[in-house]
Amino acid sequence: MRRRQFISLEPYVIAGCIAVIMPAHFAHAQPKKPTAAEDTLAAKINCQHFQQNSDGKWTSSPDATIGKMDFSNHTFGVGEVDIGGADLATVLNRKCAAH
Repeated sequence: MRRRQFISLEPYVIAGCIAVIMPAHFAHAQPKKPTAAEDTLAAKINCQHFQQNSDGKWTSSPDATIGKMDFSNHTFGVGEVDIGGADLATVLNRKCAAH
């Protein structure tokens, strides 16, 4: 009687998982380029008027302005404040988080 030989699928399954995970990881790791609206908003922001809280949200100071607009005493996070088509917290994360 002849013995049947089985091909192990394990190496192929592992390789397939890696092929799917790696591109997703690299796409997520690369920062998105700022949009024109984000660049415009960033030019109107003074980082000294904003403080990042321990929960990642931002709080504006009593004398905070964005351009000529009064923006004092607000606390907000990503997706909560849109100004001219740009998310304010996203712009602050890029421009001011290191300050």
